[in-house]
Amino acid sequence: MQEFTVTAIDTVGIQGYIFGSNNLKQNVGASGLVHFVTHELVYDELIKIGNSNIERIDAELKYKIEYTKIIERDGLNSELIYSGGGNTVILFKNKDLAKEFTKSYTKKVLLKAPGLQLIIAHSNFEWDKNDLEKKVRETINQKIAQKKSNHVNSSSPSGIGVNADCQYTGLPASETIQDDEKEIRISREVSSKLSFFPAANYRLFDNFLNKDEKDTDIDFVYNTDEFGSKNESSYMAVVHVDGNGMGKRIKKYSEEHGNDNREYINSIRSLSNSIKETSDKAVRTAISKLLESREYKDGKCKIGGIVEFQNKLPFRPIIYGGDDITFVCDGRLGLTLSEFLLRQLTAEDNKLSDGYPISARAGIAIVKTHYPFYQAIKLANNLAESAKSHINKIEESSFPAKGKVSAIDWHFASGGVVESIDNIRRREYTVKDGKLNMRPLSLRGLTETEWRTWETFSDIISKFKSKEWEGKHNKIMRLRDDLRDGPQAVERFIKMYKNSLPTEEPLPKIKNNERSDKTGWIADRCTCFDAIEALDFFVQLEGGRK
Repeated sequence: MQEFTVTAIDTVGIQGYIFGSNNLKQNVGASGLVHFVTHELVYDELIKIGNSNIERIDAELKYKIEYTKIIERDGLNSELIYSGGGNTVILFKNKDLAKEFTKSYTKKVLLKAPGLQLIIAHSNFEWDKNDLEKKVRETINQKIAQKKSNHVNSSSPSGIGVNADCQYTGLPASETIQDDEKEIRISREVSSKLSFFPAANYRLFDNFLNKDEKDTDIDFVYNTDEFGSKNESSYMAVVHVDGNGMGKRIKKYSEEHGNDNREYINSIRSLSNSIKETSDKAVRTAISKLLESREYKDGKCKIGGIVEFQNKLPFRPIIYGGDDITFVCDGRLGLTLSEFLLRQLTAEDNKLSDGYPISARAGIAIVKTHYPFYQAIKLANNLAESAKSHINKIEESSFPAKGKVSAIDWHFASGGVVESIDNIRRREYTVKDGKLNMRPLSLRGLTETEWRTWETFSDIISKFKSKEWEGKHNKIMRLRDDLRDGPQAVERFIKMYKNSLPTEEPLPKIKNNERSDKTGWIADRCTCFDAIEALDFFVQLEGGRK
């Protein structure tokens, strides 16, 4: 009888840890620390115990999972099952080794990543009698979940009267640094995040720039102040992309392969690896698209002829490597870059190891560069949930759409307290004739009658950006006001300006809704308000859609 111990590691309060500051270097360093703690540090501790399926292949923290080494046959002390999706799962030869690992590992976490909180749970497991899939699920969904519900956030001592506080966190300061020619007091947590920034930045370069690009002076922005153009735009887009129903999908796939323990391990590893590969490919392709979109205009290098580009890409991935991606970029690139990345992530030819592509949603908060970062993330998350609700409604009404719909939603916030997007739209986007917003939008229309799609939105944007409307800003603003007053007001607008309008059909027709080009409305939804609002925040990237 072979008895092993299943150990699961999960993190707590990650968003607060990563996005608790408006300092982009801290955000990037914190995200890098989370990845390091749940990957490289785990690998190091398993190697230290000895006889594992993890091997270090060079001195630059490069590791290899040796799939030919298996614990039930080769007498390993430990075997890493997978690390991804927020969880790390390991099989140990016995509970004593699991505890030895946990003791050494958690001590290193406290020293290297102060403020980062983990939950670890163990379960005994008999290889020939128990289903490993059920045991892993029990450890994560029951033991980890119970510990989370009973978890009390640990806090550092508040210090004594002679302590100065950190100017970012309020915790006791441990040192001072120079920032913009000012002396800033920082805590150990902030110091650790800033110290890890170079390693996190190296990982970004190593993952997403090819050799030729690494040899040039291309870099990523380090500060949110670097987004925008002086006297033109001071907005950034904070974007959260998340997979739809991935938890249920992984559970179903695991159960399908759960009758054989080794088959389960191989299958869950393959799925985890394919999610990472697909995610990384989407981010890499988005970076390539930005580089392809550079052009020289008025003696300056620009993206889309508008966003200035010198040597720093106006784009910074913060969380990546799974179906959960968070990045920041110039506010004028937020819509088109998010749509492009989401389209790459969910492309039909990018199937995961279970044979299906990812379905996902994106929430885009376009805010001033000094807007509180954590609030912007909350807004982006809220928008992603709004897109998810839109997906659920489509899937409920059309069974063939199940698992095939991806969607996008966004909001422009200039300031003020963040509230739910539903409340904002009830107050600011609802008029007597219905809703001004067509958002959220499906990425692809699955039926001929589905018109609330990215394609419809971008077609309307293109119309307003064409020569026919060029230089008619005041007229467009008048149309926006008339859209608020309903279809009849728009018809009066078109009749009044008929002779001066460039065509008889100033607004695009939408299939099966032929009157939309005369009214700007379909039933109780406005077709054009979103496009007018987004005109200054829509920079078309070079190339066609995939």
